[in-house]
Amino acid sequence: MPFFKNYRVYILTTVAYLGSLLFGYDTGVMGSVLALTSFKEDFGLPTDKGGFASSKNAKIASNVVSLLTAGCFFGAIAAPFINDKLGRRYALMIFCSIFLVGAAIQTGAHHAIGQIYAGRLIAGLGIGGMSSITPVFVSENCPPKIRGRVSGLFQEFLVIGSTFAYWLDYGVSLHIPQSTKQWRVPVAIQIIPGGLMLTGLFFLTESPRWLMKKGRQQEALESLAYIRNTPEDDEDVQKELAEIRAAIEEELLISEGVTWKECLKPGNRYRFFLALVIMMCQQFSGTNTIGYYAPQIFETVGVKSTHASLFATGVYGTVKVVSTGIFLIIGIDKWGRRNSLLGGALWMASMMFIIGAVLATHPPNPDIDKVSSASVAMVTMIYLFVIGYSASWGPTPWVYVSEIFPTRLREYGVGLAATTQWLFNFVITEFSPTAVANIGWRIFLMFGIFCLANFTFIFFCIKETKGRTLEDMDVLFGMVTEDQRRADVEHVLNKGLELQDTEHNEPAQEEHDSKESGTQG
Repeated sequence: MPFFKNYRVYILTTVAYLGSLLFGYDTGVMGSVLALTSFKEDFGLPTDKGGFASSKNAKIASNVVSLLTAGCFFGAIAAPFINDKLGRRYALMIFCSIFLVGAAIQTGAHHAIGQIYAGRLIAGLGIGGMSSITPVFVSENCPPKIRGRVSGLFQEFLVIGSTFAYWLDYGVSLHIPQSTKQWRVPVAIQIIPGGLMLTGLFFLTESPRWLMKKGRQQEALESLAYIRNTPEDDEDVQKELAEIRAAIEEELLISEGVTWKECLKPGNRYRFFLALVIMMCQQFSGTNTIGYYAPQIFETVGVKSTHASLFATGVYGTVKVVSTGIFLIIGIDKWGRRNSLLGGALWMASMMFIIGAVLATHPPNPDIDKVSSASVAMVTMIYLFVIGYSASWGPTPWVYVSEIFPTRLREYGVGLAATTQWLFNFVITEFSPTAVANIGWRIFLMFGIFCLANFTFIFFCIKETKGRTLEDMDVLFGMVTEDQRRADVEHVLNKGLELQDTEHNEPAQEEHDSKESGTQG
């Protein structure tokens, strides 16, 4: 069965995407911790107002969340250079270690919000670096037929992490008395998956494509045969390795070995443009405003008590996990990348417009404790919005940017995408609390308009990549013709056969020469 044949791919993916789980957990946990009265008391924040009604709480919330994304931004900038120099595995080890330091500082914070800020910034450096490397590491090890599903697990692990954080925060609010321990436990839990990831990385193999790029051909063959769970002389492994080598040699020939010249080639330049814009569009869909500040958003639309808003947040996360999983199993490799993004953009825009309209015409009454039917409708629309996001703009952009770049530029292309994602993530999370507090329902209208703009961009600019090998992307984006690629692969395969024949014939020739010498003697 394909699953068992590719079990090593799934093991590698599980270990690598623990970094994505940390990303999700660290973003989800603080959004809910900020709503706990115990946290507010320990750090001197107003406890008599919920949501973003207090300007001080709104400012602290934006700082705590946006400092993580600021750290992620700089981590994503540094990652491509370390990734290129040291390889995928060692680079992940470095950034995982940085994350663990940041997590420990957050856990040890005591009545000083500056310690939380510092821990978030350092943890962000680690998460940003990992977010830039893990999609590359996983996509370079995946067979084409399951690459969309497996690469898309980046988003599934992310939402599992954030959902676990939501429910954990809800659980501690109910079962741990109001104290420092109540918020410190969920903050400390993130150290466990971080430690598991660091340990697991010691048992993985390096990416065969990175090894081939560095000229370590035998190691690349061994790594590819291992991850494909087949012998080194298997015909499919030999052909895939020949495609990788041919693509790298073509890139070297075109650019004369200078990486920056490759970036300026029209086909590559367009790919960098797509990576930048698609990740910017993802951030302006509105999902992070809801994801980071879910408890406060639910209070804003009328779910007032802390327990109720945390419960609604937990349900929100669970919906994301289930819908993302279903989409990855039956959707992304069937519907393709482009159609998923188009459909998702229209669906999300519709939900945002409905939420904004209901909130404008039926605002929650602060003097009534009961949740109104209008608030129930808005919560339902938020859940429907996230179903659309999870089946499109959640996993698909990460899959797309990890597969469109050539081997020699992949770490830089995905690094640009991750850096863009974190830059606009920072922008969104910094202004969202203030925007919700000041413009109210109009923020949902704004995100609905952004979703329509996303649809327009995808319709005119995105090429479908479903079912293609990573090496096929050069053909798709016009860097090389199909005939030329076919000829280059045949050339590499023939060179390999000639080398094998030479090695096989040399001992026979030596034996023949030896016999002739003995006869003459």
